[in-house]
Amino acid sequence: MRWSRRFVVLMAVVVAGVTTLASGEVDASVSRAGASTNSASAVQTAPCGWATNPPTTYQHVIWIWFEDSHLSSVIGNSAAPYITNLAKTQCAYAGGWLNNILSAAPAYVPSTAGANCNSDTLNNTTPLGDTCITSGAAPAKSCSSTTCKNTVAITSIFEQVQSTPGSWKAYEESMTSNCSTAGHSGNYYVRHNPAPYFNHLRIVGQFGGNTCATNDVILPTTSCNGTNCTIAPSPNSLLDDLNNNTLPTFSFITPNICNDMHTKCAPYLSRVTNGDQWLAAWLPEIIASPAYQNGSTAVFIMWDETSFDGAMPNVIVAPSVVPGTVVPATTTINNIAALGTTEDMLGLAHIGCATGLQGNDAPCPDGSTANLRSLFHI
Repeated sequence: MRWSRRFVVLMAVVVAGVTTLASGEVDASVSRAGASTNSASAVQTAPCGWATNPPTTYQHVIWIWFEDSHLSSVIGNSAAPYITNLAKTQCAYAGGWLNNILSAAPAYVPSTAGANCNSDTLNNTTPLGDTCITSGAAPAKSCSSTTCKNTVAITSIFEQVQSTPGSWKAYEESMTSNCSTAGHSGNYYVRHNPAPYFNHLRIVGQFGGNTCATNDVILPTTSCNGTNCTIAPSPNSLLDDLNNNTLPTFSFITPNICNDMHTKCAPYLSRVTNGDQWLAAWLPEIIASPAYQNGSTAVFIMWDETSFDGAMPNVIVAPSVVPGTVVPATTTINNIAALGTTEDMLGLAHIGCATGLQGNDAPCPDGSTANLRSLFHI
């Protein structure tokens, strides 16, 4: 079974490489690197360091979001050996990737739109005459033809990619129905799922229609037993898209509250270990996929927050990342910089604070426009 999977992946890589060269979407230097390293003798198993240069435009960018962790509680912690090795040895991280976005919204909203208010600003409280997403407010279960309560009418990266035209999916672990707005349903939290908060993705007839209902999909629960995690077999939305080479342009992946380090769940003694083992199960599947093997996919492993101005353990994974890269703490980065960089990687314009200025022309938090492409060689 193992050799059969490797053979299938290898053949898909060859086909994808031919398609890529024909379309011209990937830089020629990456194609040459892929041709020299993806030989018939082996498929790439290392997550980083096997492509000489990044593509000019990526075909796929994947965000995986974890919860509530300081850099030192994950990277270098014996409870997280997989992520520690990934960050320090195999790929790259930064010492100054800070939680400095002052906003009462769940961090997922400003990170995917660069703002949390209709005025394209970041606010802790809703200004008079404005509409903002604030903590604790679940988006409307259903929307009218013109309005959708507790959502904002601002552009998000989801809307951007579907308008290019491209595609997006949010894979939400343990969600019970597509685009669920349930505040807390089992181990699923809607506040960890940004798509339902954007009314352009919810109102039929607007900006492509109710794409949240079709693209914000259930990710079957990954079973974790205290020692390791086992991915649910097909039908499995993410696993099937990886294996079938049908990954969307932009993927947003949220583990459930046990697996994203939010909550310590039995039989785990550490929520960090639970999340570390979840990623150890999933990331090799991403690396083995045809989309990653052809050199045109990057993965951002991100956390939503830690103490204000504290450093988060975010890790960048891509074929061109130089293993062992550490961006020094003197370089300030925040999660909005990941938005702007992803837009650059996919050939999109910047929105919200990824431009450097809020809708009222006020400056954005430091690090919002950090160029992660140059810092991480992606």
